Amino acid sequence: MTTPSETTPGTAADWSRLLADWDAQQSGYLRAREERFTAALDAVEVLRADVLDDPFTVLDLACGPGSFSQRVLARFPAAQVVAVDVDPVLLAVGRHALGTAEGRLQWVDADLRDPAWPARLPVTGADVVVSSTALHWLSASQLAATYRRVGALVPAVGLFLNADNMAHDPGQAVLTRLAEAAERRQASAAFERDGVPDWDTWWAEVLAVPELAEAAEERRRRTAGRGVDDHEPGARLTGLRTHVAALVEAGFTEVGTIWQDHDDRVLLAVR
Repeated sequence: MTTPSETTPGTAADWSRLLADWDAQQSGYLRAREERFTAALDAVEVLRADVLDDPFTVLDLACGPGSFSQRVLARFPAAQVVAVDVDPVLLAVGRHALGTAEGRLQWVDADLRDPAWPARLPVTGADVVVSSTALHWLSASQLAATYRRVGALVPAVGLFLNADNMAHDPGQAVLTRLAEAAERRQASAAFERDGVPDWDTWWAEVLAVPELAEAAEERRRRTAGRGVDDHEPGARLTGLRTHVAALVEAGFTEVGTIWQDHDDRVLLAVR
């Protein structure tokens, strides 16, 4: 177990550091996480001149504490972002660390497994929908349903970008083995050699923050009885074929991988 940055008992939480530590532990699992973000944002930069008018709306699904939202806001001054997640602790960290970005960022507490989640949004549609290291915890049927709802929110020529691990095909055993070996090497280097806080360490610290006691209790209530943490990296890994087929079924006309590091990919879909 690694040790996170220290928080002095009785002092106010350092929200920016908690977000930075979140980014560090996520990058501990994903060696090219920042490169992956950049690839997704580069695609929006290239395509926005053709399909987007300013200002444009970006929907960040299963946003966690807002890492993708933060990068969208920094890259695109004309972007208005709606960040959606079901975890009250992650939402609280994001709200405290990033605020509303002078009115450009809105936070929404909604569960993508709930068919009514689009009704909770403060917008009726989004020009761009993004997600990062999150949709792997949906089952195949939940993923397909989510993509259908995303398709209904995105207008013609709108964009969807999913940055996540997507399993190789069942017959690609060698590629799967190489991906798993790369992940083990990355985790060993980050958590054992470099002392980066891992998933469990980050959560142990954040759940002990006094200002998050109410959110932590609500999180426990929502996750009671599941037996596993649905957000844990690698909890589920839906295959690339399933993602592509579900997006095509949802009405996206062009779907393909625009960046890849083993099974870590950025999947772009154009409505």
